[in-house]
Amino acid sequence: MRKDPRLEPYYQIALSVNAIKMINTCLLVNDLSVAILDIKSDTYLNTGRKEIYNAISGMEKVVGADFEGSLAENKDLLAKIPEFLPVQRLNFIKAIRQVTNKTIDAFGTNSKWKWSFPEIHFKIAVLCKNIFDFRAFEKERDLENPHYYIRQEHFNLILELCNYAAQEYRTKFDLSTQDAGDLKKSIAMLEVNRKILQTTGETEDLEKTKTLIESLQDKVESIEADKDKKKKKK
Repeated sequence: MRKDPRLEPYYQIALSVNAIKMINTCLLVNDLSVAILDIKSDTYLNTGRKEIYNAISGMEKVVGADFEGSLAENKDLLAKIPEFLPVQRLNFIKAIRQVTNKTIDAFGTNSKWKWSFPEIHFKIAVLCKNIFDFRAFEKERDLENPHYYIRQEHFNLILELCNYAAQEYRTKFDLSTQDAGDLKKSIAMLEVNRKILQTTGETEDLEKTKTLIESLQDKVESIEADKDKKKKKK
């Protein structure tokens, strides 16, 4: 399959899907360990956690990992996977999200990996955006189109996942790092939503998003200004 460059993206998609299957297997083994032995299987949970990154990485090779470009910037990459249907794209995102949430729940609230999870949510949100064909969504907004409701659900999921990832990074900042870099990641997710909301006419949500972005930007500037002052004192 890999010898034909036209099939390479589908090979990567298959690897990502297989990684999700592996994660489900790891979760099942852990569930059995808890049920029978009353002990978590750290080995399988860690394997599952690593497979989440593999599933994401494989799909990033297909649709990219960019989150700063325009909504239609991925059109050339999407043109290479016409056989990867809208419903399959949506189901992939829902599946990777589900196994991620189950893995996080299985690790528990005091896991040493706790503050690495916002990055995973960030990557899934970016994938959800990059795997979506915004141009087709705008052109084919016809209730009779067989992909209409699927695309609408996917569209709404992008907004949801970006908001969630943004919140996760704000929580990481508040409860752990106090690092401006985490706020910048939160801003990046909100900027994705701002671009999307500008196309919808949802002025109330757009204004709320803009206000939150401005608030976080002010906080970042304040943190960085304080750092500069401390450096000058040294």
